[in-house]
Amino acid sequence: MKKNFFKSMLTFSCAALLALTFTACDNNVDTPIDETKNKLHEDPAKVTVQLIQGHMHADWRKIDTGGGFHQDSESSAKYLKRVQEITYEIKPGIGLTLAEGSDNKFYVVKAHDYGGLDGEENPAPVYLLLIKYYNAQGKLINEQFVNNGQDAIHQHFFTVENVKELMSGKDVNQKPNTPDYIDYKYTDTTPWDKTVKYDNAKLTGTTNPIGFKGAMLFLKDDVTMDLRIRLYHGFTGKKDPKTGAFSPYYRFTPTQLQQGTWDINFTVPVVVYADREDYIDEDNFDSETNVDTITENSFKNEVSNKLIQRIMKAYNLTWTEALRDYHKSIFTTVPHDLGKGVWL
Repeated sequence: MKKNFFKSMLTFSCAALLALTFTACDNNVDTPIDETKNKLHEDPAKVTVQLIQGHMHADWRKIDTGGGFHQDSESSAKYLKRVQEITYEIKPGIGLTLAEGSDNKFYVVKAHDYGGLDGEENPAPVYLLLIKYYNAQGKLINEQFVNNGQDAIHQHFFTVENVKELMSGKDVNQKPNTPDYIDYKYTDTTPWDKTVKYDNAKLTGTTNPIGFKGAMLFLKDDVTMDLRIRLYHGFTGKKDPKTGAFSPYYRFTPTQLQQGTWDINFTVPVVVYADREDYIDEDNFDSETNVDTITENSFKNEVSNKLIQRIMKAYNLTWTEALRDYHKSIFTTVPHDLGKGVWL
């Protein structure tokens, strides 16, 4: 009896050891792969963000399916430009820093809706936001985030933080609700670097949002803010696993964060210095006006004075410098030409 007991125990032990052996083999097969070390793209060494001021030739609500964005004509203004660009570079031991010679802020205007035929939404200005990534050799690598199925696991997210009053610098909201401050629509195209207008590219922002191209409205004026830009890299996809849908531009879910990582994460300072309806409305203000003779806060219309004061604050200019630049931005603007400028 005793012998049988030990024999049974020996048989059980061997079986258990055999089971453990197979279990160990199975565990080796199922060991998770660290996706952050097995990407099919390079990590960006430089990023350029371009902001192009423009207007609509279609309904804003359909810009992500029908296009219609067209760049505003440039002027000879030094500061109030229609095209702005900021570049960041990765520096060893420091991280992402502003590139030498780059602008350091975007200066924008709050949109105003001017309506249209059949109830169309026609806000102005509209801004086209373009993001480009480069490797350490300076080669453009956006296509690496699109090719080989990478477009199915990448999506940019845009959120607002650190909102302050422009003139006073007082905190407005440290945890702002992003849609209160910006509206954004993914206007990615296939191919990613082609246009709808000239190349017959297909708009795919609603069916495959990436965020290399996007249209943005600013909804509050007299504020400064940081626009946080993050590029999500999903391990198996970029849709919310719980809903099976794409997350909106301003919100990603905890589940997505657990099943992905950020390829890049940075902020761009933004100054919203005016409303589109703020302008100088004075009888003696025209293309022939000698602005150097206009003393500070001497306009009859208080909105006119307020506008120039905001420009002064935003760009750190004197009254005369700000007034000169505003005058140039209005009266030296090239006539609207459908054959020129950036189109979506």
